[in-house]
Amino acid sequence: MKKLFSISFALAVLFFNSSCKKDHDTSAAESCNLPHTAAPAGLTGNWASGYSSFTEVVDVYDGHHLGNAWQSGKFFKFTNDGLGAEFYYMAQSQFSQAATKATGTVSFAAGSDGQSGSFTFNPCHAHYKGYGSSVVDRDATESELSSLTITYFYEMQGDWLRIEPNGPVNNFSSSFKIVN
Repeated sequence: MKKLFSISFALAVLFFNSSCKKDHDTSAAESCNLPHTAAPAGLTGNWASGYSSFTEVVDVYDGHHLGNAWQSGKFFKFTNDGLGAEFYYMAQSQFSQAATKATGTVSFAAGSDGQSGSFTFNPCHAHYKGYGSSVVDRDATESELSSLTITYFYEMQGDWLRIEPNGPVNNFSSSFKIVN
């Protein structure tokens, strides 16, 4: 199930990536002059994580399946030099859908390696989209970009990259699979 959702999530990321006019504007990525470092060996690539609630919403009047209660996904792209890094977050409920795409740089902390460590995602540009109960389609403000600058801690566990924002990896950390 995780593999199927990871593949579905990767396809959604590709669709989302091709749907924004600004995504083809490379000037923002080229002018991004924020801290960056090379990714440790084995971490370069596209990493996806997804969740789908098994709680199904059914219309009690006619029995139609309305969908799952909640779905979400996250995606990181790490490059060899730390430039052109990407972060996506998507969530969907029966009433709304939301997506955030952020591009920027990534800097790995000293001592980080292919097995464990931490990195900071430094966004240069972000775009929000939302549908359903509220409609949003706009770029992030400077204040919002600042709030997207987050330090993540990671640990490889077999083929899975476990990532936790703002603290050490624990039992509830998100599991990411490479989707290159």
